[in-house]
Amino acid sequence: MRMPLASMKLLVNCSKPMWSPCVATLAAPTGPVIVCSDDFFRPATSISSVPTMLPGLSRASIHQQLRRLVNMFTRRSFHSRMVAGLATATAIGHPVLGLAQDAGAWPQRPIRLIVPTVAGGGVDNIGRAIAEKMAVRLGQPVIVDNKPGAATLLGNDIVAKAPPDGYTLLINFSSFVMSALLYKKVPYDLFKDFAPVALTNYGLMVFAASANVPANNMKEFIALAKAKPGAVSYGSTGTGSAGHMYAELLSRDNGVKLLHVPYKGSGPMMIDMIGGQVQTGFTTLADAMPHVKTGKVRILGVLGTERMPSVPDVPTFAETGLKGFEQPAFWGVYAPAGTPDPILAKLTDAVIFAVRQPDVQTKMAATGLKPAGLGPRELASTLRRDYDTYEKLVKELNITMD
Repeated sequence: MRMPLASMKLLVNCSKPMWSPCVATLAAPTGPVIVCSDDFFRPATSISSVPTMLPGLSRASIHQQLRRLVNMFTRRSFHSRMVAGLATATAIGHPVLGLAQDAGAWPQRPIRLIVPTVAGGGVDNIGRAIAEKMAVRLGQPVIVDNKPGAATLLGNDIVAKAPPDGYTLLINFSSFVMSALLYKKVPYDLFKDFAPVALTNYGLMVFAASANVPANNMKEFIALAKAKPGAVSYGSTGTGSAGHMYAELLSRDNGVKLLHVPYKGSGPMMIDMIGGQVQTGFTTLADAMPHVKTGKVRILGVLGTERMPSVPDVPTFAETGLKGFEQPAFWGVYAPAGTPDPILAKLTDAVIFAVRQPDVQTKMAATGLKPAGLGPRELASTLRRDYDTYEKLVKELNITMD
Protein backbone atom coordinates (compact mmCIF):
# COMPACT_ATOMS: atom_id res chain seq x y z
CA MET A 1 0.00 0.00 0.00
CA ARG A 2 1.23 3.51 -0.80
CA MET A 3 0.57 6.15 1.78
CA PRO A 4 0.93 9.92 1.09
CA LEU A 5 4.00 11.08 3.00
CA ALA A 6 2.48 14.49 3.62
CA SER A 7 -0.18 12.88 5.79
CA MET A 8 2.56 11.42 7.98
CA LYS A 9 4.14 14.85 8.44
CA LEU A 10 7.46 13.82 6.93
CA LEU A 11 9.31 16.44 4.91
CA VAL A 12 10.62 14.77 1.80
CA ASN A 13 13.52 16.53 0.06
CA CYS A 14 13.27 14.70 -3.24
CA SER A 15 12.30 15.43 -6.81
CA LYS A 16 9.71 12.66 -6.76
CA PRO A 17 6.05 13.41 -5.96
CA MET A 18 4.75 12.98 -2.44
CA TRP A 19 3.16 9.62 -3.38
CA SER A 20 6.46 8.02 -4.31
CA PRO A 21 8.67 6.18 -1.83
CA CYS A 22 11.17 8.96 -1.17
CA VAL A 23 11.04 7.98 2.41
CA ALA A 24 13.45 9.89 4.61
CA THR A 25 15.27 13.16 4.94
CA LEU A 26 17.60 13.02 7.89
CA ALA A 27 19.25 16.00 9.58
CA ALA A 28 23.03 16.19 9.50
CA PRO A 29 25.40 18.95 10.59
CA THR A 30 26.50 19.52 7.00
CA GLY A 31 23.04 19.33 5.48
CA PRO A 32 20.26 16.85 4.84
CA VAL A 33 21.07 13.20 4.23
CA ILE A 34 18.65 12.02 1.57
CA VAL A 35 17.61 8.39 1.29
CA CYS A 36 15.53 8.00 -1.84
CA SER A 37 14.22 4.90 -3.57
CA ASP A 38 13.34 5.72 -7.17
CA ASP A 39 11.20 2.64 -7.51
CA PHE A 40 8.96 1.01 -4.96
CA PHE A 41 10.73 -2.35 -5.32
CA ARG A 42 14.32 -1.18 -5.91
CA PRO A 43 16.79 0.12 -3.31
CA ALA A 44 18.20 3.61 -3.51
CA THR A 45 21.37 3.84 -5.57
CA SER A 46 22.97 6.75 -3.74
CA ILE A 47 23.16 8.44 -0.39
CA SER A 48 24.21 12.07 -0.56
CA SER A 49 25.56 14.71 1.81
CA VAL A 50 26.70 12.28 4.50
CA PRO A 51 28.45 14.34 7.17
CA THR A 52 32.20 14.00 7.36
CA MET A 53 32.21 13.91 11.15
CA LEU A 54 29.75 12.98 13.88
CA PRO A 55 30.58 12.45 17.55
CA GLY A 56 31.20 8.78 18.19
CA LEU A 57 30.44 7.63 14.66
CA SER A 58 32.85 7.03 11.82
CA ARG A 59 31.93 7.79 8.22
CA ALA A 60 31.94 4.04 7.48
CA SER A 61 29.58 3.41 10.36
CA ILE A 62 27.17 6.09 9.12
CA HIS A 63 27.20 4.57 5.63
CA GLN A 64 26.57 1.11 7.07
CA GLN A 65 23.60 2.32 9.12
CA LEU A 66 22.10 4.18 6.19
CA ARG A 67 22.52 1.20 3.86
CA ARG A 68 20.68 -0.88 6.44
CA LEU A 69 17.99 1.80 6.45
CA VAL A 70 17.61 1.58 2.67
CA ASN A 71 17.38 -2.20 2.82
CA MET A 72 14.60 -1.96 5.38
CA PHE A 73 12.72 0.39 3.11
CA THR A 74 12.93 -1.99 0.18
CA ARG A 75 12.18 -5.29 1.93
CA ARG A 76 9.20 -4.45 4.13
CA SER A 77 5.74 -3.07 3.64
CA PHE A 78 5.64 0.66 3.02
CA HIS A 79 4.25 1.53 6.44
CA SER A 80 6.61 -0.73 8.38
CA ARG A 81 9.57 0.52 6.35
CA MET A 82 8.65 4.05 7.31
CA VAL A 83 8.49 3.24 11.01
CA ALA A 84 11.72 1.25 10.93
CA GLY A 85 13.49 3.97 9.01
CA LEU A 86 12.56 6.64 11.50
CA ALA A 87 13.70 4.42 14.34
CA THR A 88 17.04 3.83 12.62
CA ALA A 89 17.45 7.55 12.01
CA THR A 90 16.98 8.23 15.70
CA ALA A 91 19.33 5.42 16.67
CA ILE A 92 22.25 6.84 14.67
CA GLY A 93 21.81 10.29 16.10
CA HIS A 94 20.04 12.09 13.27
CA PRO A 95 16.85 13.93 14.26
CA VAL A 96 14.32 13.65 11.47
CA LEU A 97 13.42 16.86 9.76
CA GLY A 98 9.87 17.97 9.33
CA LEU A 99 7.99 15.86 11.85
CA ALA A 100 6.04 18.97 12.85
CA GLN A 101 5.42 20.14 9.31
CA ASP A 102 5.50 19.08 5.69
CA ALA A 103 6.67 21.15 2.75
CA GLY A 104 3.12 22.04 1.83
CA ALA A 105 2.41 23.49 5.29
CA TRP A 106 5.50 25.70 5.38
CA PRO A 107 5.67 28.47 6.60
CA GLN A 108 3.92 28.12 9.94
CA ARG A 109 5.43 31.16 11.69
CA PRO A 110 7.01 34.56 10.84
CA ILE A 111 10.15 34.70 8.73
CA ARG A 112 13.10 36.92 9.65
CA LEU A 113 14.89 38.82 6.88
CA ILE A 114 18.35 39.92 8.03
CA VAL A 115 19.53 43.24 6.60
CA PRO A 116 23.28 43.55 7.37
CA THR A 117 23.25 47.37 7.13
CA VAL A 118 21.74 50.23 9.09
CA ALA A 119 18.06 51.11 8.82
CA GLY A 120 17.22 53.66 6.16
CA GLY A 121 19.94 52.65 3.71
CA GLY A 122 19.48 51.31 0.21
CA VAL A 123 19.54 47.62 1.17
CA ASP A 124 17.16 48.27 4.08
CA ASN A 125 14.65 50.14 1.90
CA ILE A 126 14.59 47.44 -0.75
CA GLY A 127 14.50 44.70 1.88
CA ARG A 128 11.42 46.21 3.53
CA ALA A 129 9.61 46.63 0.22
CA ILE A 130 10.28 43.01 -0.72
CA ALA A 131 9.45 41.69 2.77
CA GLU A 132 6.01 43.29 2.69
CA LYS A 133 5.08 41.55 -0.56
CA MET A 134 6.67 38.24 0.41
CA ALA A 135 4.36 38.19 3.44
CA VAL A 136 1.36 38.48 1.13
CA ARG A 137 2.55 35.57 -0.98
CA LEU A 138 3.55 33.29 1.91
CA GLY A 139 0.74 34.11 4.33
CA GLN A 140 3.13 34.84 7.20
CA PRO A 141 4.86 38.06 8.33
CA VAL A 142 8.36 38.68 6.99
CA ILE A 143 10.12 40.77 9.62
CA VAL A 144 13.14 42.91 8.69
CA ASP A 145 15.92 42.69 11.28
CA ASN A 146 18.85 45.11 10.86
CA LYS A 147 22.20 43.62 11.93
CA PRO A 148 24.88 46.05 10.74
CA GLY A 149 28.56 45.67 11.49
CA ALA A 150 31.96 44.64 10.10
CA ALA A 151 31.13 45.50 6.49
CA THR A 152 28.02 43.22 6.64
CA LEU A 153 29.97 40.23 8.07
CA LEU A 154 27.91 40.24 11.26
CA GLY A 155 24.52 39.90 9.58
CA ASN A 156 25.85 37.46 7.00
CA ASP A 157 27.21 35.18 9.73
CA ILE A 158 23.88 35.12 11.58
CA VAL A 159 22.21 33.64 8.51
CA ALA A 160 25.10 31.26 7.75
CA LYS A 161 24.71 29.71 11.21
CA ALA A 162 20.90 29.78 11.37
CA PRO A 163 18.85 26.55 11.19
CA PRO A 164 18.22 25.63 7.53
CA ASP A 165 14.45 25.77 7.88
CA GLY A 166 13.63 28.81 5.73
CA TYR A 167 12.76 31.06 8.67
CA THR A 168 15.98 33.12 8.57
CA LEU A 169 17.00 34.87 5.33
CA LEU A 170 19.57 37.41 4.21
CA ILE A 171 19.34 40.25 1.71
CA ASN A 172 22.62 41.82 0.65
CA PHE A 173 24.23 43.56 -2.30
CA SER A 174 27.66 43.36 -3.91
CA SER A 175 29.41 43.95 -0.59
CA PHE A 176 28.50 40.33 0.16
CA VAL A 177 31.32 39.43 -2.22
CA MET A 178 33.70 42.19 -1.17
CA SER A 179 33.54 41.50 2.57
CA ALA A 180 34.46 37.88 1.89
CA LEU A 181 37.52 39.02 -0.06
CA LEU A 182 38.75 41.90 2.07
CA TYR A 183 38.76 40.23 5.49
CA LYS A 184 41.31 37.51 6.21
CA LYS A 185 39.15 35.85 8.86
CA VAL A 186 35.63 35.40 7.51
CA PRO A 187 33.45 33.22 9.80
CA TYR A 188 31.63 31.53 6.92
CA ASP A 189 32.18 30.21 3.41
CA LEU A 190 30.48 32.35 0.79
CA PHE A 191 29.69 29.40 -1.46
CA LYS A 192 29.16 26.57 1.02
CA ASP A 193 27.18 28.20 3.83
CA PHE A 194 24.44 29.94 1.81
CA ALA A 195 21.73 28.83 -0.58
CA PRO A 196 20.89 31.43 -3.27
CA VAL A 197 17.17 32.25 -3.36
CA ALA A 198 16.70 35.05 -5.91
CA LEU A 199 18.49 37.95 -7.59
CA THR A 200 16.24 40.92 -6.81
CA ASN A 201 17.71 43.88 -8.69
CA TYR A 202 20.74 45.62 -10.18
CA GLY A 203 22.25 48.93 -9.16
CA LEU A 204 22.48 51.56 -11.88
CA MET A 205 25.96 52.98 -11.30
CA VAL A 206 27.47 56.02 -12.99
CA PHE A 207 30.84 57.75 -12.99
CA ALA A 208 30.25 61.33 -11.90
CA ALA A 209 32.51 64.38 -11.78
CA SER A 210 32.38 67.78 -10.19
CA ALA A 211 31.36 70.53 -12.64
CA ASN A 212 34.84 72.07 -12.39
CA VAL A 213 36.56 68.95 -13.76
CA PRO A 214 37.66 69.69 -17.37
CA ALA A 215 36.21 66.50 -18.88
CA ASN A 216 32.87 65.81 -20.55
CA ASN A 217 33.22 62.06 -21.13
CA MET A 218 35.36 59.08 -20.11
CA LYS A 219 37.90 59.51 -22.92
CA GLU A 220 38.60 63.08 -21.85
CA PHE A 221 38.76 62.02 -18.19
CA ILE A 222 41.33 59.28 -18.84
CA ALA A 223 43.44 61.75 -20.85
CA LEU A 224 43.26 64.18 -17.92
CA ALA A 225 44.23 61.48 -15.39
CA LYS A 226 47.19 60.39 -17.51
CA ALA A 227 48.40 63.98 -17.77
CA LYS A 228 48.23 64.41 -13.97
CA PRO A 229 49.14 61.07 -12.35
CA GLY A 230 48.06 60.92 -8.71
CA ALA A 231 46.51 64.39 -8.77
CA VAL A 232 42.96 63.51 -9.85
CA SER A 233 40.88 62.24 -6.94
CA TYR A 234 37.86 59.96 -6.67
CA GLY A 235 35.57 59.32 -3.75
CA SER A 236 33.96 56.06 -2.66
CA THR A 237 31.59 54.92 0.05
CA GLY A 238 34.46 53.12 1.76
CA THR A 239 37.43 50.84 1.22
CA GLY A 240 36.27 47.72 -0.55
CA SER A 241 33.02 49.26 -1.75
CA ALA A 242 31.79 48.76 -5.29
CA GLY A 243 32.89 52.28 -6.20
CA HIS A 244 36.38 51.62 -4.86
CA MET A 245 36.72 48.41 -6.87
CA TYR A 246 35.37 49.98 -10.05
CA ALA A 247 37.86 52.84 -9.77
CA GLU A 248 40.79 50.52 -9.15
CA LEU A 249 39.74 48.45 -12.15
CA LEU A 250 39.54 51.62 -14.25
CA SER A 251 42.99 52.71 -13.07
CA ARG A 252 44.68 49.37 -13.64
CA ASP A 253 43.28 48.70 -17.10
CA ASN A 254 43.92 52.20 -18.44
CA GLY A 255 47.32 52.96 -16.96
CA VAL A 256 46.24 55.86 -14.76
CA LYS A 257 46.88 56.65 -11.11
CA LEU A 258 43.98 58.14 -9.15
CA LEU A 259 43.84 59.38 -5.55
CA HIS A 260 41.33 57.44 -3.43
CA VAL A 261 39.28 59.36 -0.84
CA PRO A 262 37.01 56.97 1.14
CA TYR A 263 33.81 58.24 2.80
CA LYS A 264 31.27 56.73 5.19
CA GLY A 265 28.42 56.98 2.71
CA SER A 266 27.32 58.41 -0.60
CA GLY A 267 25.83 61.53 1.00
CA PRO A 268 29.12 62.98 2.34
CA MET A 269 30.89 62.00 -0.87
CA MET A 270 28.41 63.86 -3.07
CA ILE A 271 28.56 66.96 -0.83
CA ASP A 272 32.33 67.09 -1.25
CA MET A 273 32.03 66.46 -4.99
CA ILE A 274 29.68 69.44 -5.31
CA GLY A 275 32.15 71.58 -3.37
CA GLY A 276 35.14 70.34 -5.37
CA GLN A 277 36.94 68.71 -2.42
CA VAL A 278 36.83 65.41 -4.33
CA GLN A 279 36.70 65.48 -8.11
CA THR A 280 35.05 62.26 -9.24
CA GLY A 281 33.52 59.00 -8.08
CA PHE A 282 31.29 56.05 -8.88
CA THR A 283 27.83 56.44 -7.41
CA THR A 284 24.24 55.47 -8.04
CA LEU A 285 22.15 57.30 -10.60
CA ALA A 286 19.70 58.26 -7.83
CA ASP A 287 22.45 59.94 -5.78
CA ALA A 288 23.86 61.80 -8.76
CA MET A 289 20.70 63.03 -10.53
CA PRO A 290 19.62 65.81 -8.11
CA HIS A 291 23.03 67.44 -8.52
CA VAL A 292 23.13 66.83 -12.28
CA LYS A 293 19.89 68.81 -12.56
CA THR A 294 21.44 71.77 -10.73
CA GLY A 295 24.52 71.67 -12.96
CA LYS A 296 26.92 71.01 -10.06
CA VAL A 297 27.74 67.46 -11.14
CA ARG A 298 28.31 65.92 -14.55
CA ILE A 299 27.91 62.23 -15.48
CA LEU A 300 30.79 61.06 -17.68
CA GLY A 301 29.75 57.43 -18.22
CA VAL A 302 27.29 54.74 -17.14
CA LEU A 303 27.89 51.10 -16.28
CA GLY A 304 26.03 48.21 -17.84
CA THR A 305 25.20 47.36 -21.43
CA GLU A 306 22.46 49.91 -22.07
CA ARG A 307 22.18 53.68 -21.82
CA MET A 308 19.99 55.00 -19.03
CA PRO A 309 16.70 56.71 -19.92
CA SER A 310 17.38 59.50 -17.39
CA VAL A 311 20.63 60.43 -19.15
CA PRO A 312 20.19 59.12 -22.72
CA ASP A 313 23.06 61.17 -24.13
CA VAL A 314 25.66 59.67 -21.80
CA PRO A 315 27.41 56.64 -23.37
CA THR A 316 28.10 53.40 -21.54
CA PHE A 317 31.64 52.44 -20.60
CA ALA A 318 31.48 49.71 -23.24
CA GLU A 319 30.69 52.26 -25.95
CA THR A 320 33.77 54.19 -24.88
CA GLY A 321 35.90 51.07 -25.20
CA LEU A 322 36.24 50.41 -21.47
CA LYS A 323 35.84 46.71 -20.65
CA GLY A 324 34.92 44.97 -17.40
CA PHE A 325 32.03 47.25 -16.48
CA GLU A 326 29.22 45.43 -18.26
CA GLN A 327 27.67 43.96 -15.11
CA PRO A 328 26.33 46.38 -12.50
CA ALA A 329 26.14 45.89 -8.75
CA PHE A 330 23.50 43.37 -7.69
CA TRP A 331 21.18 42.58 -4.76
CA GLY A 332 20.14 39.08 -3.73
CA VAL A 333 18.30 37.02 -1.11
CA TYR A 334 19.95 33.98 0.50
CA ALA A 335 18.99 31.19 2.91
CA PRO A 336 21.25 28.99 5.04
CA ALA A 337 22.82 26.09 3.17
CA GLY A 338 20.89 22.87 3.63
CA THR A 339 17.46 24.49 3.42
CA PRO A 340 15.18 21.88 1.78
CA ASP A 341 14.53 22.41 -1.92
CA PRO A 342 10.72 22.63 -1.57
CA ILE A 343 11.13 25.49 0.90
CA LEU A 344 13.72 27.22 -1.29
CA ALA A 345 11.30 26.96 -4.21
CA LYS A 346 8.58 28.68 -2.17
CA LEU A 347 11.01 31.41 -1.13
CA THR A 348 12.16 32.00 -4.70
CA ASP A 349 8.57 32.27 -5.82
CA ALA A 350 7.76 34.75 -3.05
CA VAL A 351 10.77 36.98 -3.76
CA ILE A 352 10.14 37.08 -7.50
CA PHE A 353 6.46 37.79 -6.84
CA ALA A 354 7.51 40.73 -4.64
CA VAL A 355 9.94 42.16 -7.19
CA ARG A 356 7.31 42.05 -9.93
CA GLN A 357 4.82 44.18 -8.00
CA PRO A 358 4.42 47.64 -9.63
CA ASP A 359 4.91 49.61 -6.39
CA VAL A 360 8.11 47.72 -5.59
CA GLN A 361 9.46 48.39 -9.07
CA THR A 362 8.56 52.07 -8.68
CA LYS A 363 10.52 52.23 -5.42
CA MET A 364 13.50 50.59 -7.08
CA ALA A 365 13.45 52.95 -10.03
CA ALA A 366 13.22 55.95 -7.70
CA THR A 367 16.50 54.95 -6.06
CA GLY A 368 18.32 54.15 -9.29
CA LEU A 369 17.82 50.40 -9.21
CA LYS A 370 16.77 48.07 -12.01
CA PRO A 371 14.38 45.22 -11.05
CA ALA A 372 15.61 41.73 -11.92
CA GLY A 373 13.48 39.03 -10.29
CA LEU A 374 15.73 36.14 -11.33
CA GLY A 375 16.12 32.72 -9.75
CA PRO A 376 18.86 31.03 -7.70
CA ARG A 377 20.86 29.87 -10.70
CA GLU A 378 21.29 33.42 -11.97
CA LEU A 379 22.17 34.69 -8.49
CA ALA A 380 24.76 31.94 -7.99
CA SER A 381 26.45 32.61 -11.34
CA THR A 382 26.50 36.38 -10.69
CA LEU A 383 28.01 35.81 -7.25
CA ARG A 384 30.73 33.59 -8.68
CA ARG A 385 31.48 35.98 -11.54
CA ASP A 386 31.97 38.96 -9.24
CA TYR A 387 34.03 36.94 -6.79
CA ASP A 388 36.40 35.71 -9.50
CA THR A 389 36.70 39.20 -11.01
CA TYR A 390 37.52 41.01 -7.78
CA GLU A 391 39.57 38.27 -6.14
CA LYS A 392 42.34 38.90 -8.67
CA LEU A 393 42.13 42.66 -8.19
CA VAL A 394 42.18 42.48 -4.39
CA LYS A 395 45.23 40.21 -4.42
CA GLU A 396 47.02 42.30 -7.02
CA LEU A 397 46.52 45.56 -5.12
CA ASN A 398 46.83 43.95 -1.66
CA ILE A 399 43.61 45.57 -0.46
CA THR A 400 42.55 44.43 3.01
CA MET A 401 40.25 45.50 5.84
CA ASP A 402 42.23 43.70 8.58
